[in-house]
Amino acid sequence: MRRLLGLALVLTTACASETDISGNEDAYGVDNPAVLENQQQEDRIVQVTTPQVDVLFAIDNSCSMAEEQQALTENFDAFMQFFLQSGLDYHVGVVSTDMADPQHQGRLREVRGLRYIDPETEDPVDVFEGMARMGTSGSGDERGREAIYTGIELKKNGYNDGFIRDRASLHIVLISDEDDHSNSNPIGRNEFAEYLLDLKPSADNVSFSSIVHPESFSNGGIFGDEEPGANYLWITRNVGGIEWDIRTNEWDTVLELLGVQASGLKREFFLSQLPVEGTIEVTVLYEGVVFGFTEGDQWLYDPQRNSVRFTEYVPEALAEVFITYDVLASLQDEQVDEF
Repeated sequence: MRRLLGLALVLTTACASETDISGNEDAYGVDNPAVLENQQQEDRIVQVTTPQVDVLFAIDNSCSMAEEQQALTENFDAFMQFFLQSGLDYHVGVVSTDMADPQHQGRLREVRGLRYIDPETEDPVDVFEGMARMGTSGSGDERGREAIYTGIELKKNGYNDGFIRDRASLHIVLISDEDDHSNSNPIGRNEFAEYLLDLKPSADNVSFSSIVHPESFSNGGIFGDEEPGANYLWITRNVGGIEWDIRTNEWDTVLELLGVQASGLKREFFLSQLPVEGTIEVTVLYEGVVFGFTEGDQWLYDPQRNSVRFTEYVPEALAEVFITYDVLASLQDEQVDEF
């Protein structure tokens, strides 16, 4: 194609003596293609509305879990900050990993006559503490997966009636310092993951987070062939959720992450087009007030994901996030060069 254009140019030049176009600016036309300018784009994203959210904590109550139960309850307000006075319709309940004691076996922990926390619960952090600090006299044969399935499926319309709702998203948090010893009856590990993924219309509405020993933890053979947390981590990686080392002292951090995930609030927002880096501006409109944010300190741009992520701030429910930027015109240049 370019050789033919070159030939046409030679032929035109050869005939120039017959037609004098000097002094006629219009005869030269305009650049083809026209010079492309960066067009400005504004992306508007509304933070999550007011969905229903069901959160189940499955907590190991065996003899080695006293410190972990204490750390969980002392930092639980970091989780609840995303729910209190948010307008979210939430249920938060607790089961143990003990399937030997008939008083447990997937039954929601009851405190002050309540089997789960909701927006009407008075002193919800204190109520959760009573639910979660269940002691350490539970069975050493931890069966977390079995307890969870029993609680959300087999006892859904029985003892735990009202906790699980069909239209609510479901977020499960498993906390244990040993691996799962659940039986395959009534449901195996693979079937359990498939069950969770099929439980809601969208797989994004379900998560399974594991606060356990990481697989790299050396147990010296104490736990046999399976490393602590391996089975729970497998579920997390197949269903989706947060992985966290139970030996950490940063319980406030993981509970904050779990709160963001469970509440549906997002910290990362994707751009509709590729931007010219350096032109991005981020503002948030909430309750009639516009808030500006500084790149680097308060938000970061990820070119691989083409997204803006707040470093600490999480926009409130129904807040409007505005991201303005110049569209990268070089993409259009590349398309032109192909012809």
